[in-house]
Amino acid sequence: MKVFVAVCLLFAVSTSAYVVKGREDHLQFRNDCIAELKVSETLLEQYKKFQYPNDSTTQCYLKCIFVKYGFFDTTSGFNVENIHQQLVGASAEANHHDDLHTKISSCLDKNEQGSNACEWVYRGATCLIKNHLQLVQRSTTHA
Repeated sequence: MKVFVAVCLLFAVSTSAYVVKGREDHLQFRNDCIAELKVSETLLEQYKKFQYPNDSTTQCYLKCIFVKYGFFDTTSGFNVENIHQQLVGASAEANHHDDLHTKISSCLDKNEQGSNACEWVYRGATCLIKNHLQLVQRSTTHA
């Protein structure tokens, strides 16, 4: 019986681990969010260049993307560990005690301002892009 419980616990822990998303996932998430929010072609072209103007459509687009990646939910806020793992990629294990983790965390507030979820994600996402653009770009293009 103890072995059965141990196996069940191991299975539960291993199934909750974040799975790094690849380029196909990113393209699907982007297409889903574009359709859901009816994003214009003009904005889409800006997004492809990692340019995100501060408007409600863009804010909600980034929220949609973050939710699909498993980076954010409206109850808990940001999941720093998932973001960190995505940025370091599938071939490395994120060290959640390192300098990069601290820097990622510093971009992600607890919404003390009381903003809506779209604005909240926009603040965090644009900070990550501003401070970690190369990692963000790489994380959306790995196979």
